[in-house]
Amino acid sequence: MEKKADILDERLRISELFDYYGILLKEGQSKLLVAYILEDLSLSEIAETEGISRQGVHDNLKRSIRQLEEFDNKLGLIKKSVEISVITTALKETVLACKDDKLKEKLLTNLISLENIF
Repeated sequence: MEKKADILDERLRISELFDYYGILLKEGQSKLLVAYILEDLSLSEIAETEGISRQGVHDNLKRSIRQLEEFDNKLGLIKKSVEISVITTALKETVLACKDDKLKEKLLTNLISLENIF
């Protein structure tokens, strides 16, 4: 039996995948994932709401999650985002050590703009 922490970690992982790649799923897939992950509905509750079997919900969710994982394996946006965050944090520390206040302000503004892109 899975521990609560493992289930929570899995839901967080799926939620992160959905944040990055959910837009690439079909509308029906997105709807079921939102109900399961974000609204925390059980498979039975989703099945009842959607008028499909519990097994149908389960199979659809598994396929959708597998598809999200494939997107991440191919595109790697989550890893790239983490790497960019690490680099911008290091840049910020370097900029803050700068003695020239005008240059520091300009660099920080540009870094914040960069962060807001991601």
